[in-house]
Amino acid sequence: MAVNRLKAPRNVRIDFAPSPRQYELWKLLQPNYCPHCGGTIEQVFIGYDQQQNPQYKPQCTKCKTQNLPQLILGGGAAGGGKAGLLDSKACTPFGFRKIRDLKVGDIISSATTGRQQRIIWLHPIEEHDYYRIHFIDGTHYDCSSGHLWQLHLSRKRTKRKDAEGNVCNERIWSARMIHDWICRKKSGMYKGMNLIIPLCAPVQFTVGNRYKQTKPIEPYVLGALLGDGCITRSVIEANAVQLTTMDDEIVQKFMQYGYDMGHSQAKAGSRAKSYMIYNQALVEALCNLKLSGCDSSNKFIPDQYKLATIEERKRLIQGIMDTDGYVDERGHISYCTTSRRLADDVAFIIRSLGGIATVKRNPSGYRDRSGCRVKCNDSYDVYIRTRMNPDLVSLSRKRCRCRHEYNGGVSELGKRIIDAEYIGKREGRCITVDEPCGLYITDNFTVTHNSYIGSVWLVSSCIRFENIRAVVGRKTLKSLKESTWNTIKAILKDWGLKEDVNYKINNLEGTLTFWNDSVIIMKEMADIPSDPNFERFGSSEYTIALVDEVSEISEKAVEVLFSRLRWRIHDTFKTPRMLLTTNPTITWVRARFVQDENGESVKCREGEAYVPFSVFDNPNIAFRQVYEAALNKIRDQATKERLLYGNWDFVEANDMAVYGGFDGARHLITGLKEKVYDPTRPIITVWDFNVAPQMSVLSAQIDYDNKKVYILEEILGKPEDKENNTPALARKVRMKLYRDKHIGGVDVTGDPAGLQRSTTNEDGVNNYTIIVDTFGKGILRPKIKLLRKQPPQATRCEFVNEVFNGYEGWEIQIDIKCRRLTQDLIYQLRNEDGTKSKHKVTDPKTGVKYERYGHLSDCLDYLLCFYLRDSWYKYKNGGDGNGYVVSTTVIQEGFSY
Repeated sequence: MAVNRLKAPRNVRIDFAPSPRQYELWKLLQPNYCPHCGGTIEQVFIGYDQQQNPQYKPQCTKCKTQNLPQLILGGGAAGGGKAGLLDSKACTPFGFRKIRDLKVGDIISSATTGRQQRIIWLHPIEEHDYYRIHFIDGTHYDCSSGHLWQLHLSRKRTKRKDAEGNVCNERIWSARMIHDWICRKKSGMYKGMNLIIPLCAPVQFTVGNRYKQTKPIEPYVLGALLGDGCITRSVIEANAVQLTTMDDEIVQKFMQYGYDMGHSQAKAGSRAKSYMIYNQALVEALCNLKLSGCDSSNKFIPDQYKLATIEERKRLIQGIMDTDGYVDERGHISYCTTSRRLADDVAFIIRSLGGIATVKRNPSGYRDRSGCRVKCNDSYDVYIRTRMNPDLVSLSRKRCRCRHEYNGGVSELGKRIIDAEYIGKREGRCITVDEPCGLYITDNFTVTHNSYIGSVWLVSSCIRFENIRAVVGRKTLKSLKESTWNTIKAILKDWGLKEDVNYKINNLEGTLTFWNDSVIIMKEMADIPSDPNFERFGSSEYTIALVDEVSEISEKAVEVLFSRLRWRIHDTFKTPRMLLTTNPTITWVRARFVQDENGESVKCREGEAYVPFSVFDNPNIAFRQVYEAALNKIRDQATKERLLYGNWDFVEANDMAVYGGFDGARHLITGLKEKVYDPTRPIITVWDFNVAPQMSVLSAQIDYDNKKVYILEEILGKPEDKENNTPALARKVRMKLYRDKHIGGVDVTGDPAGLQRSTTNEDGVNNYTIIVDTFGKGILRPKIKLLRKQPPQATRCEFVNEVFNGYEGWEIQIDIKCRRLTQDLIYQLRNEDGTKSKHKVTDPKTGVKYERYGHLSDCLDYLLCFYLRDSWYKYKNGGDGNGYVVSTTVIQEGFSY
């Protein structure tokens, strides 16, 4: 019996307009494509393994990078809402155009190359909170709170490196983050540090029909005439132009361009000569450019010269700088004119060449013989900084003072942000460009940034290539069929493909086969005790893979599946590609792709990448509105933050945990240490001496006047760093306090069990004396303050919960970077008697058993019971307040500031 053959569709309606974040992810998934430069990929020989087998590694044929993303995570932080005002402008090769007038497919200028890029998506016009970002050159730009900016922090030490291994301080911040940082700077923080955005590359304008004719006047000549030329009506009527200069080089340049410079005269005692240039074509050109009759106060640069080629704009500036420009001994260049319009035009050209131009107005005047002040036209100074200063000056005596490097090469030239202010709600729109970096050029040449997609990728890849094997995986087949599998079928239907004609589905085998023998295969990826090594994958070979909700799956399952990606790779994608999607969770995914335990962004391993996006990045607006409405009905704020906004930092309380009073929405504060830490006031260090999985310290300060406890930082002594011992961790804490320039004194408290003598047989030596000796008696001035014994566990946990709920007016605030403490507060379970569950786990690498949770929460217990001891004894003893606290040194009553 013959099997009916599937047929190729005659018309496939591929309907997929990605959002900015989705397009960034889409670039990483394309076959035989380098996301760094757009080049193709080849396999290069890198040597032999231990068995002398040849080894190869993918490499871009164009930029030669070998860091080509193959394991890619998509999901997490929200990426929508990056909008500019409708009347703000974007730079195009034809000049500036308002954002409200742009359309999909329009060409705009690239910030990184100066060449062209296209708009691939225009987001809906929406109302947002808007901020005005002010720059050092006097310009500003209005944008929404979520608008992204690429910037770096000056004088910021960093260990971050880019794909080539170079130190990289670049980061992407929203306008709201910039505003908050500027506010903290105004309050006295971040002294000497500034936010710097990159400058654009020299913009390549493509002049339209209006300016297609050749320039009627050579740009250098026009620049010199704008500087030292006289083109007033009385001179023009004599069919001449006057140039006054003392530099023969300028005269020689005019002669090279065919002008007769034989008519000159000089005033007695002056080195300058006045040249009368009788040239009818020059006079007519000035008339056509509407420059004839202009005096020094109303000269300007015609638009066709402002939008000229890069070399023509340079020659124009050379003429201006050779005449009215100034270069000081340090190589700084500036230009002075009495025409505000000309000053702005010069600034426009400098900025279009990738430089900084600051225009400053200076009142001018003089005193006559009687002492009365006579007011003159104001002058305008244009202060210029570029990477090409020597190219902007051709006169030898000035050019020799120019410098190739800005600031002697000490710092990188960029545009400094000096202020950010909230300006209210406005309507605006975001644009998406086809460059992966997402950068484009706005007003005043300012540089600014810019599970459905996985299903589209699988389907489109199977249509594009024949006989490939695509895997779609999830924890269970049931959850897969209820979600991603339905999305795939919906895409096929939307694109006009018909079941049993263009493709067929085998639900028993979990496969979807196309007419060209390509197939999508469902895979269950749950850990099964009977198959710990995922032998069920067997020796299967696949081409690409999509793993949905990867946070539900073990890291080992992902790595085993990735090792099976080898079917027809060389003929199609050139490198294996696996896309992972997830909602934010505290699992191995966050630690590997997003954030480390301190909340800092991780540098992905070579061959891996992370692209954040959320429901707001779904181009299907109807779906987005329905899904957003459903998520907005979630009452639990933590779940809403995680699912709707993709917040990796937001955590939720666990009703089964010991610390049921903890609420991430109220108690976790972003940037708490930067906001409240005072190095002139005492700091408390709370110690826990368990060595596995690490030794732990909490640092805190207490505001007794306002009844606030600030948990500033957690400091961990990790075994891999050989810091899980008291001397090493004490040295680490000491260095942190030194770096923070702490002078307010240090309290040392924690687990009273630390008073037991160490293995050294010296009397009086214990963990706390080792800490104090390590801190020294100098500027830190450490003091030991301890409870006599550990407080009853069940009672102290109840007390901490009461404090979380505001007992006696107290408030606890915890810096969001205290990750391990947060995990303790969420996941530390309660025994039936109210004590902490001390369940132990085994480290698979070392075989060591340890308590996974509870070490840092113990530190919090000791802190609150000692330093809130009036409230602690009142709670413990039913309100009588009787109790005692002892120290291994002098009893320290109170906490004096």
